[in-house]
Amino acid sequence: MRGTEQRAPGKGTRDWLSALLSPSGKGEALSPEIRLEQMRMFAESQKLPLPYAFPLLMVPYAACFAGSIDWYWLSIPVLLVFAAAWLNRHNMAAFGAANPEPADVAGWEKRFIAICLLFSASLASSAFFFWVPGNEMQQAYVLATLLLVIAPVALISSCYMPAFYASILPLAGAVIGRLIQYGDMLHFSLAAVLLVFAALLSQLATRLNGIMLHSITLREDKSGLIEQLFKAKRESDAARARAEEANRAKSHFLANMSHELRTPLNAIIGFSEVMASEIFGKHTVPTYREYADDINRSGQHLLGLINDVLDLSRIEAGRFQITEEDVDIVQLAEDCRRIVEIRAQAQRVKIVSNFEPDLPIVFGDARALRQTWINLLTNAVKFSPPDSEVLMFAQMEAGGEMRFGIHDNGPGIAESEIEKVLHAFTQGASGLAQPGKGSGLGLSIVKGLLAVHGGRFELKSQYGQGTQAECVLPPQRLRTRPSMARRA
Repeated sequence: MRGTEQRAPGKGTRDWLSALLSPSGKGEALSPEIRLEQMRMFAESQKLPLPYAFPLLMVPYAACFAGSIDWYWLSIPVLLVFAAAWLNRHNMAAFGAANPEPADVAGWEKRFIAICLLFSASLASSAFFFWVPGNEMQQAYVLATLLLVIAPVALISSCYMPAFYASILPLAGAVIGRLIQYGDMLHFSLAAVLLVFAALLSQLATRLNGIMLHSITLREDKSGLIEQLFKAKRESDAARARAEEANRAKSHFLANMSHELRTPLNAIIGFSEVMASEIFGKHTVPTYREYADDINRSGQHLLGLINDVLDLSRIEAGRFQITEEDVDIVQLAEDCRRIVEIRAQAQRVKIVSNFEPDLPIVFGDARALRQTWINLLTNAVKFSPPDSEVLMFAQMEAGGEMRFGIHDNGPGIAESEIEKVLHAFTQGASGLAQPGKGSGLGLSIVKGLLAVHGGRFELKSQYGQGTQAECVLPPQRLRTRPSMARRA
């Protein structure tokens, strides 16, 4: 008939059997790795003394029929169960010793199913060898015993559904076959009840198996994540080793090149000063004096940049040495103010101060603290608009710390860029909009110099609302002010 699919004979039966005997019990295709893990769980459930529990129980069970059945008929099921238990134990030992790979799953599945069928059939054989015709009490005893055996067998094999069906079907089939032989409605009804019970048991086992599958999947995922973490850690360690090696190479290069760079620069600065001051006579062309001034300013700028790079390199390498002494932070700030004052006047920026009276003496490196003040002042003046003010302040905090720094009314820094500008050679949008005004090292050096003193640097700003650059020194860096403070 048109539109009707043609099925090969027996194909539906094969599909049903494939679904029935699938490792999940639902006909789902599981990966070889998961099927192998299920077999390992099933093998784990077969450990001693469990494999010999059924054979040992068979002996007193067979003795119950000694008065009704000849001994040689009684011995056959007992020997079959012992032989099946020995084969099962031998198979589990071979499986553990072989430590099979996922590619070997198919062969081991066949062995597991065959042995489970043999073991279940040996138990079910008691329904034929221990059957006493005409003795309904002993017949009920045989059937009840087989029904009791189904429960532990189902529990043991539920972690691996092919083994579950291979173990349950012979036992249930033997009981149902004997019930049907009675030929009355009562026993037909009992057989139907057993079929429903077997179906229900299968559903329960399938759900339990699904939970175990989920557990296996989670464990595999966890193992995969752990392996990825170990791999990422190895890659991170390798990258860190390369970075440390590159940092050592950079430090070595800077240490070797500092003398080579500064020696000719000092000569250029010195000769340009001589030429600009016209010590040996006036230039015949006045433009030469302007060139000499330009050379001197460029040399000073380049020398300052080299010194900043070297200082930053020492700070990052943890080799920045400080010379500790008593420093008057206010007097030091006033000295730095005088240095930057000329530049501030040229840009029409007014520097004002607000220092708390009787501040403690700072026990630290005067050169590093001076550089901190100059870097902050220079930055503030550089980016402040004409006719604006730059505030220098120093005060004590409630926790015993000293806070000092600079507040300006410049263009400010966007909150998203605050962390960025604290890195070396990095500038915010306002710095990029005014090229040539700096190298982006000032704030990173200040942060490093404060860290060397055990303090911290805080940068607060909003775009278009100025910047607050504040330094905080810990209480252990402060000393009670003597009657005469030592000049930095």
